[in-house]
Amino acid sequence: MEVLQVFIERVLVPIFGEPHLGLFMFVWFSAVFPLAPPEEAFTLLGGACIAHDILHPFWGSGAVIGGIIATDLTQYWMGRGGLKLLGTTKIGKRFIASRAFRRACRSFGRRGIWAIVGCRFFFGTRAPTYMATGFMRFSFARFALVDSSVVLLHGLLFLGVGYLFSEQIDAILEFVKRLGIWNLVVLLGVIGLVAVIKLRKRQRWQQTDEDDRPTA
Repeated sequence: MEVLQVFIERVLVPIFGEPHLGLFMFVWFSAVFPLAPPEEAFTLLGGACIAHDILHPFWGSGAVIGGIIATDLTQYWMGRGGLKLLGTTKIGKRFIASRAFRRACRSFGRRGIWAIVGCRFFFGTRAPTYMATGFMRFSFARFALVDSSVVLLHGLLFLGVGYLFSEQIDAILEFVKRLGIWNLVVLLGVIGLVAVIKLRKRQRWQQTDEDDRPTA
């Protein structure tokens, strides 16, 4: 856990002045981006840090779970306010017309709050679902209540797993540390692969739309 401890002490503490506040801000800030690690990674590592006394059990858990809830609420308002403002722009129209967002809107339209609950268990569907929930002007109070309850249960489960199996997580981090420069190579490779897959899916989707258009 030396790598995480150094990151917390040398990066988060100097910037935010306190490790738990720094962790909260880091989870909130990083999880908004599409290529961020899944929330399960934050909770597993948070549990491991608590097991090694790097973080306080209460404040560490609160920082991780609170950061995830803040992310979900932010994505709700991105859909409710941000997409409304950007709806007339090229980037806004492209996102609203995207397959993932349209699928999230249909899922929410059919299942309601169960779509909010269900997307917790399918990585890659969360952000579109939360943004679709806001875009379709679902009650913010109800969204916050449902989402926070599920995140709390889901987060505590993964924090517990990270706490109980902290030694195994530590071994994985040590292995990654020994890879050195190959970390960057693997990361760039994964990002490149994701970009190619998304590009190919977009091209197939555009081709399908063109084929479905009525001919004159």
